[in-house]
Amino acid sequence: MNSLVIPIACADTHASSGASGGCGACLSSSAGPVCRATLCPDAHPQHFEGPPELVRHLVAELDAALAVQRPDDPDATTSLVHSLTVGDGEAELKLAVASRCAGAHLVDAAFQALRRLLPDTDIYVSSAG
Repeated sequence: MNSLVIPIACADTHASSGASGGCGACLSSSAGPVCRATLCPDAHPQHFEGPPELVRHLVAELDAALAVQRPDDPDATTSLVHSLTVGDGEAELKLAVASRCAGAHLVDAAFQALRRLLPDTDIYVSSAG
């Protein structure tokens, strides 16, 4: 766990797009809209460390909380979890999103989900981009 403080700030997606209604190219997720520019396609393969059952449970919960629906295949979802390390009272999560636009919102949503699932754990969430 490299950093003691992970700042989380919501970005103004309308200001970033230069239009009051955004660019219209957002994908939908269970945590809200996700700008296509926010996703980091090169952030995979996924990496997990920790007790296998706990890691599987956490990843499943995070995927449910953050799943991005693809418009070309409404039944397919994209996992935003890039890496997850759990152990010794700490959890470190890296999401496959950029830190701009809706990425900041997704980082916060992931933090809130982990805080609910791991109440007595130090949690660090960051973006891969």
